[in-house]
Amino acid sequence: MKTKILLIMFLALGVLAAGCTKEVERIFYADPTSPDGNLNGNSNGAGSIVGIVRPKTSGAKVLVRQATPIDSTLIDPGSGAFRLNNLGVGNYDVIIFAANFGTRHLRNVSVLSGGVTYVGEIQLSTMPDLIDAHFPEDKGELVFNRRFDRLAISIAFTEPMDRASVEAAFSTNPPSEGVFYWGEYIYRIPSYYYFDATRANAFSDYSDKEVGARITTFRKIGAFTYLMAKKDSYTDTTYTVTLSTAAHDTGGTHLKFPLQFRFSTVQSAVTQNAILTDPQHGDIDVDLIRYNGIRLTFPRRMDPISTEAALSMTPNTERILIWPEGNQLLIYTGGPLLAETQYIIRLDGSARDLDGVPLGESFEFSFQTRPVEVTGTSPSKGELFVQLNPNISITFDTYMVRSTVEAAFAMTPAVPGQFVYGYPNGNGEPRNLISFIPSASLRPNTKYTVNLSTVAQDLYGTRLKTPYSFAFVTRPE
Repeated sequence: MKTKILLIMFLALGVLAAGCTKEVERIFYADPTSPDGNLNGNSNGAGSIVGIVRPKTSGAKVLVRQATPIDSTLIDPGSGAFRLNNLGVGNYDVIIFAANFGTRHLRNVSVLSGGVTYVGEIQLSTMPDLIDAHFPEDKGELVFNRRFDRLAISIAFTEPMDRASVEAAFSTNPPSEGVFYWGEYIYRIPSYYYFDATRANAFSDYSDKEVGARITTFRKIGAFTYLMAKKDSYTDTTYTVTLSTAAHDTGGTHLKFPLQFRFSTVQSAVTQNAILTDPQHGDIDVDLIRYNGIRLTFPRRMDPISTEAALSMTPNTERILIWPEGNQLLIYTGGPLLAETQYIIRLDGSARDLDGVPLGESFEFSFQTRPVEVTGTSPSKGELFVQLNPNISITFDTYMVRSTVEAAFAMTPAVPGQFVYGYPNGNGEPRNLISFIPSASLRPNTKYTVNLSTVAQDLYGTRLKTPYSFAFVTRPE
C-alpha cells in the first residue's frame, strides 16, 4: 500500500508542477465520494484512469471500453480533468468526444491493480473526424501573385473518401470555380503548373506535394487538391473554405460537423510598411541596361495617380511609369541608364493606397551605375584556332554610337571591313553589340590584336572608361 500511495503522490505532484488547478489536484489525489476513503478512489484493488482534456470548455465526454463500453464521465468544466474509478486490471480503449471537435482514440491504456494511469493532457482537434489536414492552414496568409501563381486548396482524409460526395460538399466564399485533382496534397501555392492526363500525378513539375493514394479506383483516394480558376483568385482577399457534412467516406460515414477554415491572400511578402526596390538602396555598379527597369514593390496596392504625383528622381531624366501589378511601379528611363551616375528616387508621404491611406512619411533610395565598359568579345581573349573568315564582335554594357566605336577600333595586322550593329546578317540588334565584318580572309596561324580606345562613346556621349584590347590566333592553313 505504501508503494501505491507514493506512486499516486508522484503523479499528482507532477501534474501540479505543470500548473494544474486545485480542482485538478482534488481529482488526481482521490475521489472524495469514494465509499472507503481510499486515496485511489477505488475498491477491491481496482485502478483508475485520469487525464486532462483541452479545451476545458468543450464539454467532452470520456468513454472507456474493452469489447463493450465499461464506463464514461464528463470532464470537469473548470479544469478539463477527468477520472474514471473502479476499473479492473487490463487494457482499455479511451475515447474522448465532444460536439464540434474531432474524436480522440487512446488505444491499449493499461490499468494496474490499485494504480492510477495518467493519460496526459489531450488536445481536441477542431477538425471533424475523417479530416487529417488541410492547406492553407486556418487563418493563414498566402503571398499570391495572380500573374504567375494559382490558388490551390488541399484536404487530406483519414479514410478513403467518396469523390462525388466530397466535391458536392466543397465550397468557397467568395464563390469560385475550379478543378479537383484527387490523389494530391500540396503544401504551398504552385507557381508552375501543367496537367499530364496520362499520369496520376497532376502536378508533374511540382515538388512540394505528396500523393494521397495510389490510384487504382477513383473512389478510394485519401486526399485532393482544388485548383481555383484564375478569374476567381484575388489578392488582398479572405477566403472561407467549407466542407459540409454531406461529405462521406466510402463506407458511408459522414463528417460529424462541417470543416471550415479561412485564409487570406496578400500581394507582397514584405512587412506592413516596407517598400522593396530593385536596384536596392546603396547598390553600386548597377547595370546600365535594365530590362526590369527601376522597380518599387509596395506592401499593398497603390493609387497610381497619387503615387506618380509623389514621385521625383535625380537626375531628372525622361521617365515612363508602368504598373505591372497593383502594388508594383516600374520606372523606365527611355533607354539605358546614365553611366557612373548616382540615381536618387524619392516618394513623398502623399502617395496613397487604394483605400486612400497615405504613406504618411517620405521614402527615398539611391544607387550608383557602372561605367561604360566592354563585357565580351568574339573571338574571345586568347582564343586559338579561329576561322579565317570570322566576324569580330564587341559587346558593351550599354548602347553605343557605332561611328565612335569605328573611330576607336584598330586591328593589327590591319584588315579592311565594315561595322554593323548587332550580329552580321541579323536585324541590327542588340545595339550594345557592334560587329566588324572583314572584307578579306585573315591569314592562317597569325596573331591578331584588336585595340579599342576611349574615343568610343555611348548614346549619351559618355566615353569608354578605359582602353580595351584583346588578341586571338587563327587556325593553320
